Amino acid sequence: MARQAPGPRGEPILGNARRFQKDILTALQEGRREHGDVVRFVGIGPLFPVFLVAGPEGIKHVLQDKHQIYPKTPFVSDRWRALVGDGLICSEGDFWRRQRRLAQPAFHRQLITSFGQVMVDTTEEMLGEWDRSERSGATVDITSEMTRLALGVLGQALFAANWRADAKVMEHAVHVAIGEAYRKFEKFVSLPEWVPTPANRKFREAKADLDKIIYRVIRDRQADKGEHPNDLLESLMLATEDDGTGMTVEQVRNEVMTFMFGGHETVASGLTWALFLLSRHPEVTRKLMSEVDAVLGDRQPTVDDLAAMPYLECVVRESLRLYPPVSLISRTPTEDDEIAGYHVPKGSMVLLSAFVTHRHPEHWPNPEGFDPDRWADGKADGRHRYSWWPFSGGPRKCIGDAFGLMEMQLVIAMIVSRFQVSLIPGQPVLPRPGLTLGQQEPVLATLTKRSVRADAVPAPVPVEPVAARCPVMHD
Repeated sequence: MARQAPGPRGEPILGNARRFQKDILTALQEGRREHGDVVRFVGIGPLFPVFLVAGPEGIKHVLQDKHQIYPKTPFVSDRWRALVGDGLICSEGDFWRRQRRLAQPAFHRQLITSFGQVMVDTTEEMLGEWDRSERSGATVDITSEMTRLALGVLGQALFAANWRADAKVMEHAVHVAIGEAYRKFEKFVSLPEWVPTPANRKFREAKADLDKIIYRVIRDRQADKGEHPNDLLESLMLATEDDGTGMTVEQVRNEVMTFMFGGHETVASGLTWALFLLSRHPEVTRKLMSEVDAVLGDRQPTVDDLAAMPYLECVVRESLRLYPPVSLISRTPTEDDEIAGYHVPKGSMVLLSAFVTHRHPEHWPNPEGFDPDRWADGKADGRHRYSWWPFSGGPRKCIGDAFGLMEMQLVIAMIVSRFQVSLIPGQPVLPRPGLTLGQQEPVLATLTKRSVRADAVPAPVPVEPVAARCPVMHD
C-alpha cells in the first residue's frame, strides 16, 4: 500500500502558503533536502495538497510514462488561455494531439535552420546600437535588450516582412499583456478579464491590438495568390491532416499567440542569465572568447559554424541548468496515483521544478557551480534523461527547443566576439519565477568593445543572485 509522502507541517490553517508566497524556489529546495524526492506540502491557498516531485524518475513518470492522467493544473491553464486561447500550451486530449501534429512541420529542422540568418541580422542591429552605447559610456539594460531581441527574432520568423511594419505596436502590446499576465500568475485568485478594472482594460486593449494585426496578416496571406515567405505563419496555414483538413483562422491565431508569448520570453530569460553567469565567471568567458575568435575571426556566425564551437553549446547548456527559463510547472492528476511508493491523490497539485532537479546533488556534482566543462567530451553520457529538462519532456516537450538553443548560441557568439559585458557592481539579481524565470529588477551592465585579448577579461563584479520570491507555475 502506498505511503503518505513526508513534508513540512507549516503554520496552523495557512500551512505552507506564506512560505511559498515569500520564496517558492527556496521552499521547494529545502523540502527536497529535508524530505526527499517526493514532498507533500499542505495548506496552499484553496489547493490541497501540493506535491513536489524532484527526482528524475518521478518527473519521467509524470511527464512521460503516465502523462495521460497528468493534465495541466486548471487555474494555470485558465490564465494562459486568457492570452493565447486554445493554443498548444492550453489544449488537452485529442484536440491538443491534432494541433501538435499540424504545428510540428513549422518546426522542421530545415525550416528552423533557415531562420539562422534572421537571428544573426537581428542581433547585428542590436550590436550596432551597443556600439553607440559603448562610445557614450551608457548603461545597458540587459533584461530589456534580450527581450526586445528575442521578440524581434520571433516576430521575423513568424511574420517575415510584415513584422517590421507592425513591430512597434506589437512590441508595446506584448509588453502590456505580459506584464498583466505576470500579475495574474502571481495570484491564486484574480478577477475575471471582463471585470472593468484599469489593469483588465489595458490587457484587453493590448490583446485587441495584437488580434487586429494577426488577423489582418492572416487574411492578407489568404487573399494573396503570389509567392509567400517561408515563415512560421505560412507553415501553420498550410498544415493539413491526412484528410486534407487544416487549422481554422482562429486556431492559427491561437498558435501564433502561443509562439509569440511562450517563445520570446523563454529565450530572453535564457540569454539574460547566460550573460549574467559569463560576467561572474571570467575564466569561462576567456575560454569561450578564444573558441569564438578561432572559428569566426571578424565575421558573423552561420548555423554551420555552431558545430565547430562545442564549448559554446556547453556554456548554453550549463546556463540552462542553473537558470532554466521554465523553472516550475504544475500538473493535476485525474485519478489516484503512486510516485516512488507515495500516494498522490486525484485532484492534487503536482509541482515539477527544473530549478530544483538541476541542483540535485545525486545527479550533479557541485550543483551550484557554473561549470560548462561538465558537458564536454561525453561527460554528460549516462545521466538520467530527466536530470536536465529545461524544455520539459514527454509528448508535451517544447516544440521550439531547437529554435531556442540555436538562437542562444548564435546570439552569445556574436556578443562575446564584439563586447565584454560587465554588470554594474552592487546590484541585486533576484530570480522571478513566473511565465519564465526572469529577474525581479533589470540587469544593468556596461559594455567594453573587444580590443583586448580573450585572456585579459577583467575580474567579476560583486553581484550575487538572491532566492526567488513568487508563487507561480508555468508550462
